[in-house]
Amino acid sequence: MASSLPHQVLAFIRIQNLIQPQDRILVAVSGGPDSTALLHLLHRLAGHWAIALGVAHFDHALRGEASQAEAAWVQDLAASLGLPCHGGSGDVRRYQKDQKVSCQVAARDLRHRFLREVQEKYGYQKIALGHTADDQLELFFLRLLRGTGPEGLKGMRPRERGLIRPLLGMSKAALLAWLANEGLPYRQDASNLDRRYRRNQIRLDLIPRLLAYNPRLPEAVARLQALLQEQEDYLAQEAQRAFTAVQLPGEMAGFGLSRPGLLELQPVLQKRVLLLACAAAGVPRQRLTQHHLTALGHLAQRPQTGGAVSLPGAWQVQRTGDQLCWLPASRSTVPAPPLAQEVLLAPTAAGTCTFLNWTLTWDTFCRSNGPAAGPEDRTTVWLDADCLQFPLKLRQWRPGDRLQPMGLRGTKKLQDLFVDAKIPRDQRPFMPILLSRDEIIWVVGLRQAEGAKVTPQTRRILQVRAQPAA
Repeated sequence: MASSLPHQVLAFIRIQNLIQPQDRILVAVSGGPDSTALLHLLHRLAGHWAIALGVAHFDHALRGEASQAEAAWVQDLAASLGLPCHGGSGDVRRYQKDQKVSCQVAARDLRHRFLREVQEKYGYQKIALGHTADDQLELFFLRLLRGTGPEGLKGMRPRERGLIRPLLGMSKAALLAWLANEGLPYRQDASNLDRRYRRNQIRLDLIPRLLAYNPRLPEAVARLQALLQEQEDYLAQEAQRAFTAVQLPGEMAGFGLSRPGLLELQPVLQKRVLLLACAAAGVPRQRLTQHHLTALGHLAQRPQTGGAVSLPGAWQVQRTGDQLCWLPASRSTVPAPPLAQEVLLAPTAAGTCTFLNWTLTWDTFCRSNGPAAGPEDRTTVWLDADCLQFPLKLRQWRPGDRLQPMGLRGTKKLQDLFVDAKIPRDQRPFMPILLSRDEIIWVVGLRQAEGAKVTPQTRRILQVRAQPAA
């Protein structure tokens, strides 16, 4: 019954642990029945947690005066409840064109960006959205028709990444009945009846037909989604472990994966690790398709080295030896940099300089007073300060350069070191070379030379750290 809706929502909030005492919650209100009901319900239930509410409305500017009227209506509603109202708008059409996405995706992206900005600016802990069980059902079939996998079919969660959905367990019919029973007005968006949009086709045509076959279809889909969410939680943990294991730290490309490590994984984990890698690199997740993932899988599996796959957002994944390297498309075609001016490290106890988009910092300490353990990665080096001749020199790699790798007797060409380490050819000119007495003592980020290494007789240590630019 409509009168029991507040109790049902209260029970759902408590079961899902959506709200805590003293929370500051930003309620996204479009003016439609779902978000309007959400605002009224949270306002009436606020005393249970002593929470503070704020209202946010984003004008998509797609329907002219109707959009403006809705924005004014939401402002009046917030004022009538004594709540602050944060308004915003965006050029959805322009964003749609620039990002090459659908109108609905563009509207959602801009709306969520606005909500996050308001949340951060005004210190709201959570954002409340008015999604209902009907929205969950529509989303299931929308993604099913697109050919999504289990990760997409699992649907929305009541709580994720600072978003809460207190109405996710309620039907739209229950909300409409409650609004009518309470005499609470709301706005109707005419675009929700426009069958040019796939979601509206699903809501108005597909689901009514399916309900004729199974009137309990929403409950059946909800059970399936609950199972998928349990499986997703487990697979997400396993994928994160696998991703950490195959990620290559300190790569000049900015990000890379070990191809052998990736191929040792089960296919279901391979795809998830590739998704995590794309997310870590900054590839727009919403624009990735199964076609992209399939192409990345083929790139990793092919026996020959070389090749590349273009990804959305001007990204490219290159196959170099046993590495998959994520590169901005501009970097993937950049020629070798012009000859860089040599840089001298001054004979001071500490200092910093920038060379070839690397920032190097150094300091000197007595061995008895310094850390017990040496560097943990190849972006830091320890050198015997008393064996060095200052000023030290930084320059680019030159053909024919050689060094004596630490622990080896003979010398080796840097060219061979680069090949052994699978350093892509176009990245080698960006690797600084550190010299003392014109002798190479460190290939930054790759290998230290035998000369000037720290020994038991070392009294003073020069520590140099290198941080590559993003």
